[in-house]
Amino acid sequence: MGEELYHKLEIRRDIKDSLIVIVASILYAVNVNVFVNAGNLLPGGATGISLLLQHICRTFLHISVPYSLFSILLNAVPATICYRVVGKKYTLRSVLCIFVTSIAVDAIPSHFVTDDLLLISIFGGIINGTLIALILNSHATSGGTDFISMIISKKKGISVWNYIFMGNVAVLLIAGCIYGMNVALYSIIFQYASTQMINMMYKRYDKDTLFIITKKPDEVYNIILKKTNHDATLFKGVGCYKNEEKAMLYSVVNSDATRVLVMDIKKEDPEAFINYFGSKGIRGNFYYQEED
Repeated sequence: MGEELYHKLEIRRDIKDSLIVIVASILYAVNVNVFVNAGNLLPGGATGISLLLQHICRTFLHISVPYSLFSILLNAVPATICYRVVGKKYTLRSVLCIFVTSIAVDAIPSHFVTDDLLLISIFGGIINGTLIALILNSHATSGGTDFISMIISKKKGISVWNYIFMGNVAVLLIAGCIYGMNVALYSIIFQYASTQMINMMYKRYDKDTLFIITKKPDEVYNIILKKTNHDATLFKGVGCYKNEEKAMLYSVVNSDATRVLVMDIKKEDPEAFINYFGSKGIRGNFYYQEED
């Protein structure tokens, strides 16, 4: 009965994640046609390369090639590697995102909301990063360099978005020598805003340290283990104010699990005292939940 319930919950989660990915992919395409194209920006990754190839074909070859053709071809190899390294369901949801985005970019007409390049760069980047973070939190990627970042993150156990940003900056500066530095610099602002939103909203590779003083150490430990699959260390001590024996649990968990974990602990022991803060780095074994 337990396995059957788990299977139903897993199917429900897969459906929810897929629906979020589809909606976010359509909005991502809208953002490309409303902000990116309006400012002639060059976003990083496969999206930027696809738009750049489209521009080259129109300008120099005088032919119109669909965005979807370039996008799907550029993502084929990274998707294959991701399938082998990260996971089956993860890659399939990412492929779904790529197809929906590619088709939507071609199907949705461009619409210009403002001609202020600074506003386009900032708000387009914020929207772009928010949508990518939604897709990442739904166990998928938007393709391109996102595939690369997830493969490296899985191997190293760290967030690499800032490194991806620096790589995109280098590419944009090279492109700026060809198409003009104004476009390149505004595109860097777009990328910076997008990267900051991802770092703020996607916490899979961030870690929090928890110190929990409780009278129910066994129950609290079981919550930590069940919710995060992380271990904890038990310390015995004495509270100075009431001279009572206390138990303190120490654990390091993924930041995206902290909020729910603290709520569950407080439900179990309303008198628990919990101190948690971000961990800059750890050395030793640390469990990361595998992607499907």
